[in-house]
Amino acid sequence: MARNLFGGTAADVAESVSGARIPGAVGTVWDGPSAGAAQITDLTDTGGAPILQLVADNRGMVPSFYGPASGAERLWVDFGAGRVGLVSTTAGERLVQHQAAADPHADRAYTNERLLNFLPLAGADLQVPAGTDWARWIVPTTPDTTGCAWKLKTSDGTDYTRVRNSGALLIDTIGVRAALCIGAPAYGSGQAVINVTNSKATTTTTASVFRVQGDGSVISAGSVTASNVGTARVFSGPNAPSSPKPGDVWVQYA
Repeated sequence: MARNLFGGTAADVAESVSGARIPGAVGTVWDGPSAGAAQITDLTDTGGAPILQLVADNRGMVPSFYGPASGAERLWVDFGAGRVGLVSTTAGERLVQHQAAADPHADRAYTNERLLNFLPLAGADLQVPAGTDWARWIVPTTPDTTGCAWKLKTSDGTDYTRVRNSGALLIDTIGVRAALCIGAPAYGSGQAVINVTNSKATTTTTASVFRVQGDGSVISAGSVTASNVGTARVFSGPNAPSSPKPGDVWVQYA
């Protein structure tokens, strides 16, 4: 630590018991006011030369000197009339510099380093290295259909899209929007963009029971049941049927 400056002010004087100044008085410096305090000899004058004790000038004033290398802020001097506390004369200046410093305690740098891999409250891009999980939500192993690991809510408290603790994904949109839009521009027509399996989800299609391919093809391992399948009617000709029903097919030709 840096040495602090002491003495040299109008209040720093060598005095007798009656309060009279003592020119040329020799004083000692201590680290405390009590009888058990230790004398300090690690002192220097303003030029940096070592001094073991203080000597008042011809006016009885204590000359400026630098305290110990420990950076002590307060010392006690004794010119024979008892120990008197001295506070560093540069304490105020150093306080102003400290307050104006950008990061005087280095706590901001420490905090930034510690929060480097934490999720920001708002803004900022998250850099996730390849092969690394950014975050993991630990959920109960017992069935849980009410708790959510992740939830999207509006300011009025309404729940929208959320991920339940059970792993279920519930998608609800705010306003009229496509509830689910899957884009797979890098996939070929034979690649599945929606894949439902009869086992835990994987990246393969070997256990698929339902798939939607990149070209729009739908592949199902079971039967498909819908209200407009099974009673379809087929029409042909230049004009559309007058009373079409769900499932009707019209083949137009001139």
